[in-house]
Amino acid sequence: MRVKGDIATGAGRLQPYARVNLYRTSSGHDSTSFINPAASTTIVSSSGGRSTELATGFTLALSESTSLYGEAGKLWASGGGSRVKSQLNGSVGPRVRW
Repeated sequence: MRVKGDIATGAGRLQPYARVNLYRTSSGHDSTSFINPAASTTIVSSSGGRSTELATGFTLALSESTSLYGEAGKLWASGGGSRVKSQLNGSVGPRVRW
């Protein structure tokens, strides 16, 4: 889900937004075997799970061909065998259309 605004400013057209993503991966098992002449070991782990992502950002259109953008977001594990999560992530930069 994404919610977006549109605000006219003195610097240009500002479009702030917030988004929520829900991810689901199918369940199963992964296994890895370590074998040497003396012994062997198999490690089995569950796969599949759910994650939730929340992010907020903006685009500031400075002209028809130039804009600035920025975003910050985080991913949380929401259940299942795989625990996919992240620290706070962000990006910022210019965008130029040729």
